Amino acid sequence: MVWELGVFIITLLYLGTLWVAYVHPESLLWPGAIFLLILFVATKIISKKFFHFILPTLLFFGTVLLLPLIDSPAQVKTFLALSVGVFYLAILGAYRLGKYEKDLTAKAMSNLAAFSALFAWFAAGYGWYLNYEFPAWIIMTVFAIVTFLVSYALVIINQLHLDRFQRILYSIFLAYLMAGVIWVQDFWPFGYLTTGVIALIIYYSGWEVIRSHFLGKLNVRRIVFSIVFLVGAVAILLLSTKWYPVI
Repeated sequence: MVWELGVFIITLLYLGTLWVAYVHPESLLWPGAIFLLILFVATKIISKKFFHFILPTLLFFGTVLLLPLIDSPAQVKTFLALSVGVFYLAILGAYRLGKYEKDLTAKAMSNLAAFSALFAWFAAGYGWYLNYEFPAWIIMTVFAIVTFLVSYALVIINQLHLDRFQRILYSIFLAYLMAGVIWVQDFWPFGYLTTGVIALIIYYSGWEVIRSHFLGKLNVRRIVFSIVFLVGAVAILLLSTKWYPVI
């Protein structure tokens, strides 16, 4: 099932709030607060669990932060359309998981929302960092917190066989990894979008190894594939993107 009226209505509210953020960002406070309150209540009702509120909320804030960095109106509209589509799948996935926790399609929807939220935060965070030149520890902290929240949600959604301590431990590990990644990328001559994509590739590779291990699917072949994917994807991206001088 890919259609649910309640999910569609929440998505319309999401679109309206994002449009306010784009057209009148100075007026976003109250519409944003009301939307998040509705989202919090709605996700609890449709999924029966509060933690499903995490991914769509992070996607919302990541999108709002990324919007001012996009110059072309056409690109903004395309980005908004993509964000709205991912948000719909995130809420639909939460709805379906509330009915059946082992729904693989619903898990895939939530995973897509998680990785999309991470990309938005990685790209937006680094873009704001480049524009306003605040201390590096701030962007590292932001990356770590967002990564921790997304990782914790992913562990639960994908039903990895971990107790609460292990969930926190591995989420902290991934958070620490991404904080270190952004510190290293601070010395790279690339823009915020390239940096966001590379950070997401590194996160996905680390997450895939952890996920495979706790699902009992980790073997030498999968490890080699993850390494080849990481190196190959980053190499292709670096060879095809524009390099900026480091000042």
